[in-house]
Amino acid sequence: MSSYSEAVLLTQKLVQIPTENPNGNEKECSTFVENWLRELTNVDVFTQVVEKDRVNVIAKYRGKSSTLPPLVIIAHMDTVPVEGTWSVDPFGGEIINEKLYGRGSCDMKSGLACALMTMKEISENDISLNRDLYVIASIDEEGPYMKGAVALVDEKIIPEDALLIATEPTNSTLATVHKGTIWYEILVEGKSSHGGNAHLGADAGHAAAEVIVGLKEKVNQLTYHHDIFGAPAISVGSIGGGHKTNMVAGACRLELDFRLVPPMTKEEANNIIAEAVREGCAEVAGTSANVEHYGWERPPVETDADSLLINHFHNSYLSVTGRELQETGFPAYTDVSMIGLKTGNRNLVVFGPGHLDQAHAIDEFVELSQIDLCTNVLIDVAQSV
Repeated sequence: MSSYSEAVLLTQKLVQIPTENPNGNEKECSTFVENWLRELTNVDVFTQVVEKDRVNVIAKYRGKSSTLPPLVIIAHMDTVPVEGTWSVDPFGGEIINEKLYGRGSCDMKSGLACALMTMKEISENDISLNRDLYVIASIDEEGPYMKGAVALVDEKIIPEDALLIATEPTNSTLATVHKGTIWYEILVEGKSSHGGNAHLGADAGHAAAEVIVGLKEKVNQLTYHHDIFGAPAISVGSIGGGHKTNMVAGACRLELDFRLVPPMTKEEANNIIAEAVREGCAEVAGTSANVEHYGWERPPVETDADSLLINHFHNSYLSVTGRELQETGFPAYTDVSMIGLKTGNRNLVVFGPGHLDQAHAIDEFVELSQIDLCTNVLIDVAQSV
């Protein structure tokens, strides 16, 4: 008989099901999760088709009051692809020195296991809850359009006033603010020419470089400084252009990642981009640029200061661990912040096992102790809120 908890063993099984996005899909995992949930008593289980072979799995346990905002725990099934050289099998779910390794072990198969085990504990013990409890396994959280979360809103699967928890990796702290994330695609157009007659061309690569330098300077000059996140930042995620060494580049494509801190707005970010593009192209005669958004425009999202979730998490964490709960921020978007963006709901937090430094990393791992800790805290929150 295994000495590991059921939550740990469930995490292991989930890691062993590849769900790379965009290399694969979540079909095998969603089928596993659906079948696992259907074994529980007093739990309504259904699926929401988002795309072919891609479904959100929704489980609902009825509380005493259907008029109170429900508690909704969301965890995504997809992971980023496996890249680089690993020292362990990315889909082996190996346990070494009290750590479980594998792609998604931290982000966020362990968080999904915590959510599922919360539902199982409450169901098996027929625990009376004040409000309805939903556990949702979503698709495409790692994609630019977060299609699973958006579909939940568009089809009104959960009430707009729900209390929302994402079990993303927060190192067992409570994240009450999300950093904004806006992605841009910039296509700089110039004119190709022979390198020996460079004056006849318009160097799109040069213009792109001017745009990047200008953007870095403008962002570095911003005076925003958040207590948790610090300053805003912009990075070049992808750059490419030109065809041959002895040709002036006629086009150059950039993908940029702009991380916003409160109280920045998406309008301010867009204006900074537009100004830098205009000024950069003005430095290189004959060039111009087109800016498109790559994915949703996602400004910072902060939890309401008086949200029920904050006090209940502090009380439950203290009850389970005997220690005070630390409040932090999440430096990216989650399913719950996307739902909050589209609905205006700010009763949302992030709490889960694993350190975000491990997310998307080679030899990704999660500490076993955090899986059990987070499961126990979530069970206590569900009973008390």
